[in-house]
Amino acid sequence: MEIEKLIDESYDIQELIAKWQQSINPDPTAIRSGQSHYQEWYARALPLIPEPQLAKFKDMYEGGGFIKRIKSFLASPRALNDFYDPAEPNPLIGKWRYPFETNFVENFQNQREVLQSLIYAVTDVAPALDELAEILGRFSDFLQVLQTSSRQNIPGPKVENEADLQVLVHSCLRLIYEDVRPEDYVPGHGGARSRVDFMLPQTGIVVETKMTRETLKDKKVGDELIVDWERYSNHPACRGIFALVYDPERWLQNPAGLQADLSNAQRIPATRVLVIR
Repeated sequence: MEIEKLIDESYDIQELIAKWQQSINPDPTAIRSGQSHYQEWYARALPLIPEPQLAKFKDMYEGGGFIKRIKSFLASPRALNDFYDPAEPNPLIGKWRYPFETNFVENFQNQREVLQSLIYAVTDVAPALDELAEILGRFSDFLQVLQTSSRQNIPGPKVENEADLQVLVHSCLRLIYEDVRPEDYVPGHGGARSRVDFMLPQTGIVVETKMTRETLKDKKVGDELIVDWERYSNHPACRGIFALVYDPERWLQNPAGLQADLSNAQRIPATRVLVIR
């Protein structure tokens, strides 16, 4: 998992950078190498972090006008404190303008904790995604029983559009979870808000439904799911996304490929696509 690699690498980076203020005359080449190493690590980490944690992660690097963090330390790791006087040492005034322990280590540890929390989130949500895939994988059998066992004057349910599909999926989810929130809102930008089909607060899973049609086939289904997931990631409780794609007319040419390409247990949030017919 990429997140685990980043956490492991962070300790090597910290050990390397610790030498900059310990040595009397550190090698400038080593400092430039360490700066590049951290910047590359930071760039790899950013795309993996969902919106709720991203602001904190960035702040640990950026800092601000009065609060100096990793960015300031990396830019001037050997800058002396303007009030430091080696002739008259003062225990309250440190030697460095941006001390390694406070400006780098404390903030780097906070970034590491953000990454660690994401590992736990992915691990915890995986069994719930597996459970949904197992249960909803029998949706076609469930629907067939309802349609063939109906009394003569009480026809079984028909799934003619996505709204019909959502009603039946909602009823299935109610058998598994006490708290199922349909059309839960996702925080948006500029005052606009979008909605998820269902939110399962107990597990942190968003459930999305799609029903194929002549104008909604393989590529377009995939594109729509990816766009939707970018919005769903802003939901503060979202740790996983489960997409149920109903394809009764078999418009999809490669359902297995769609499932494989878009299901990713290592993604943040984790994703699972299930195609049923």
